[in-house]
Amino acid sequence: MYFKYYLTILFYFTTCVRCLTSPETKTGKGKNEEITVRYTIRNNLAKPNFEFEQNVTSKAGQPFIRFMEQAADDDKNFQFSSTYFAKLGYFIEKLGKEINREGVLGLSYWQFVRAPSTVLPVGVSTYIPEDGDHIIMDYVLEGNCVQN
Repeated sequence: MYFKYYLTILFYFTTCVRCLTSPETKTGKGKNEEITVRYTIRNNLAKPNFEFEQNVTSKAGQPFIRFMEQAADDDKNFQFSSTYFAKLGYFIEKLGKEINREGVLGLSYWQFVRAPSTVLPVGVSTYIPEDGDHIIMDYVLEGNCVQN
């Protein structure tokens, strides 16, 4: 009985490891195939308010920061600045137009969201987008919810 249980666990473990190490994404696209991600940057917090959106096509299996770079190459409204931390990845400091923080009280930052309202638990250096994802970078105050 224990042997059968052990084989069942081993089967599930090797199946999961194979899924995690496979070059295909959840949508079945291989790393050499291209995917399209809808990318929005939105600032409703500070002046000037803005919202820009574009479809970005790039190779599957790359972290989202590569899609951000492609968007910045295609449209200056998506240009950004970041700081790289060796153990954490990139921290996005500025995105889009210059923001006037006058009158904004509290800690503000770019929240990383998969539409419609899923705040992603990883950063732009780690998240691997899927074909058809809609990713939103939303300028928010710490403690505020996603604005839809």
